Amino acid sequence: MKLTLRWLSDFQQSCQSQKTNTACRFSMQGSAARRSALLLACCVFIGSFQTNSSAMADVIKPTQSPAPAPRVTVPQIVLPLPGSLDSVPVFNSNSPEIVLSPGVLLSTFPGDGKAHPEAHLNYPLQGRFDVFFHHITNGSKVGPRTLYLGMLIGNLSDKKVHVELLSATSYSTQPDSPFIKLDPILDNKHGKIHAGPGDRVGLDQLRNKRQGGWHRRIGLDPGEIKVVYQLPLKNGRTGALKVETDGPVYLASLAASAKEKSFGREAQPDLDDWKAVLDLPLAQPRDKTPTAPGAHGNLIFGRVAGVQAGTSWQSYLSNDPDKTKLSLRPGDTISFPISTVIGGTHGTKQLQAAPMLVRYPDTAYAAHGNYGLLYDLTVPIYNGTDNSMVAGVSVQTPLKDWNKSDSLQFFETPPDKIFFRGSVKFDWIDEKGKHHKKLIHLVQRQGQQSPALIEIQLSPGQQINVQCSLIYPADCTPPQVLTVTAK
Repeated sequence: MKLTLRWLSDFQQSCQSQKTNTACRFSMQGSAARRSALLLACCVFIGSFQTNSSAMADVIKPTQSPAPAPRVTVPQIVLPLPGSLDSVPVFNSNSPEIVLSPGVLLSTFPGDGKAHPEAHLNYPLQGRFDVFFHHITNGSKVGPRTLYLGMLIGNLSDKKVHVELLSATSYSTQPDSPFIKLDPILDNKHGKIHAGPGDRVGLDQLRNKRQGGWHRRIGLDPGEIKVVYQLPLKNGRTGALKVETDGPVYLASLAASAKEKSFGREAQPDLDDWKAVLDLPLAQPRDKTPTAPGAHGNLIFGRVAGVQAGTSWQSYLSNDPDKTKLSLRPGDTISFPISTVIGGTHGTKQLQAAPMLVRYPDTAYAAHGNYGLLYDLTVPIYNGTDNSMVAGVSVQTPLKDWNKSDSLQFFETPPDKIFFRGSVKFDWIDEKGKHHKKLIHLVQRQGQQSPALIEIQLSPGQQINVQCSLIYPADCTPPQVLTVTAK
């Protein structure tokens, strides 16, 4: 009613200011009948004034928060994942995730003599180590020339160093592996199913597939610097390399613009161009600064730019005192978390994020999410009953905020937020001696349960070891769980 009277007052003032309009000369001081008629006309006008518009709705109806999505609690045992990370260093370039201009993404070169010494971590690598990188860009903000991702490797010692690339692979979002819609569970035996560059890179590694076009060996004379790769960054790109050297080397992950040629053509940056980038500052804009360990307030994980300790997690799952088998009875459900993080351990209090050996002050304190890390899990399923039983193995994405070790929580209807997209490999020999190999592609949303991906028949007292392997893909959201059931 207040809204109607306020509009009526405004209408009256408008009428008084427009003397030439016959309707507006209508006297507001007439009889009560005429005032009622005008009020009725105003109400009719208001009724036709799109009262369902967003502006009017905000005035008339206060906004209400949507009701929480229904959840389902599944009783089970949740155990810490046995085993641990190995000690292989990983040169991990993931911050800033969005690259818009030339600059240093990650450099372990010494800062001495550089224009921006703070952009260099002075950390040599030697022997076995891995390289992981994941960056995206926004073409509308980059400019007319293509942006490139490149990596330099340098030998600053007085002896020649030999470098071997044991494996190397990289894919872009477009055209290599777009984020297409896929079913939740698909047989990926031919290795053709993937969605996103992180998914495809992990798939190649699981299949031990070597991508063409890479150096196999690089020789570095004393003081020499060479380009390991230079790849166009037009959307998103993920890459992974396994490296071994017989001497210390320094690495730099860099961004550079293509060189402009005549008639609008481009040329890739050359070695001198890449060396020049070493004197640029850290690439901008920076990601959010992470929350310091133990600090209060909103938790910001940050993104990784540094060298982490650990490239794979080897595990032998068990629940018996001798740690030799996973003993099950019909009705049992046991889950083991994968890629746990602060605030998401499912009651185990186990943090699996690889620690950082060296990092920039505004980047992640640990490799939260363990992008590119291999989980190599042995599941020694044992039938401890007098009857045959069927065991099932699955990977699921329970809700992170439910931190109890006697149950997991899921959404009854998961929202359209994909949390895991990648392939899982299974390998086992059944009770008849037949060798089984399965590669299964999964797409899971936040809080999504999964049926058994494989099922295995076990006779009384029989043990069958199942090898389960996955490489945690970039762009996924941890944690997940490996679940073993018996019926």
